[in-house]
Amino acid sequence: MPRLVLLKDGQPIPYDLDEYPVQLGRHPDCAIQLESTMVSRFHAQLVDADEGVSIEDLASGNGSFLNGRPLDANTPIPLSHGDRIKLGPVKFRYEDENADDSRLQVAYGLDVDDDTSSTIMGSAAAGGYGLLDVRPEDKLKGILKINQALAGTVEIRNISPRIIEALFEIFPQADRCSILIREHQDAPLIPVAQKYRDENNDETVRLSRTILETVLGNKEGILSADAASDSRFSASESISSLTIHSMMCVPMLDLDEKPFGVINLDTQNPMKRFTDDDLQLLLAVASQSASAYENARLLVSHVAKQKQDKEMNIARGVQQALLPSDLPQVEGYQFYASYDAAAEVGGDYFDCFMIGEDKVCVSFGDVAGKGVPGALIMSRMSSVVQNTMTFTDDVEVAIQRINDHMCHNMVEGRFVTYILGVIDLKKNRITLTNAGHMSPVIRKADGSIEEFDDDMIGIPIGIMDGYPYQIVEQDIEPGDIFTLITDGVDEAMNPAGDLYGKNRVVEFVKNGSTDPEQLGREMLADVRSHADGRAQNDDITIMVFGRV
Repeated sequence: MPRLVLLKDGQPIPYDLDEYPVQLGRHPDCAIQLESTMVSRFHAQLVDADEGVSIEDLASGNGSFLNGRPLDANTPIPLSHGDRIKLGPVKFRYEDENADDSRLQVAYGLDVDDDTSSTIMGSAAAGGYGLLDVRPEDKLKGILKINQALAGTVEIRNISPRIIEALFEIFPQADRCSILIREHQDAPLIPVAQKYRDENNDETVRLSRTILETVLGNKEGILSADAASDSRFSASESISSLTIHSMMCVPMLDLDEKPFGVINLDTQNPMKRFTDDDLQLLLAVASQSASAYENARLLVSHVAKQKQDKEMNIARGVQQALLPSDLPQVEGYQFYASYDAAAEVGGDYFDCFMIGEDKVCVSFGDVAGKGVPGALIMSRMSSVVQNTMTFTDDVEVAIQRINDHMCHNMVEGRFVTYILGVIDLKKNRITLTNAGHMSPVIRKADGSIEEFDDDMIGIPIGIMDGYPYQIVEQDIEPGDIFTLITDGVDEAMNPAGDLYGKNRVVEFVKNGSTDPEQLGREMLADVRSHADGRAQNDDITIMVFGRV
């Protein structure tokens, strides 16, 4: 898509051209509004013609210029990729990514030539502050100048323009300066700031791809002295066409000593060429500038992390509010549950609440996935169960409705292993169904252990609409205890890599306390003891209930 790139305060600002005509001027109705008293209310416009995009001056007061030439009023002129447009003091560059151009145009006023010949005259390794015995006083002054310029600057976008201002003071012979940065190692270089000492100069800055690749690849600064006339560059179009007499290009290295950007300085005054000492000075200044970028990035990351932590704490509070704060207090029964997320939020789920006066709903599940994705599905599951059980206490009907609802718009790869049970307090009988979860471990009053057969365990919730889940009914005798766990319990791992294991769960239930709450608390403590300080890698949830 064609676009105009505005250079404002050293920053390129792109405007995509997707609808025509595109009017430019001071009036609020203009598609691109310009804040300059030297620009007319409706100064110029871009139109889409048969030959491509054209620019037309709208009889402006101060005129419109294309590549330095004035435009006749109301006469459209076709634009080509790389054309420079000037409306009063405002400068644009026209870019068309579909244009056939051998050069890589990276931003307004900056080209990179795709040459392959050598263009390097001198170099110096980057890292640290260069050779300590080369102009140490100037280096110290330059570093202090950069620190002074960046004092109080915390926004990354404000760093580059201030660095350039400082560089023009450190290198009074410099005519132009450009700073290019890439967001990550595989990203292209993006110009973040550039400036001409002569504010009326709108000549395009062109850089050599060979130099850029050498600076980044070898992590070294490059010095080119009197490049325009040196015979060694006669075969290199990119350098010989630069019409500069001296240039320096140095890398900026991150904390891992990897290049993330470059600083380029050039001068067109043949009497004020840069020297090897200047290159060492620029390397020192670039090192300090890189530190400023890294500090700003770390600050941004820190602030973002603080914001994320705050939001996650809020999410944790919301999720905790979805879990029951109090379990039913029923004569002859006891209920216990504990929930420990591996992260701020988790995907385990439990609920236990009264249905009328004579029934208790037991709901227990584990979402596939941890963290925020699991927590979102967990919250949806909680809402679905509550709404469903408000209208029915029939487990067979309820599990069908819950599954069908969760299947609707379910995220692929996300499901819930789930157990739903309803205890009839008058009959002392539980009706239960299992959707892909581990069977409850049931300890009978005589100390024997029972588990439901594998063939009655259906598929997890959220996979298949209309799945026929099996329903099991069982009497609850005095002393019977039901223990439900998520896989964060049996898969808890110690520093040696040993799992807690399902067999240990069964043995603990078999030999543990006959008090449901005490059994649950002691099991959680035993899991912690087994982990021996190793961070849990999954949510740990335990529910124990029984008839006392």
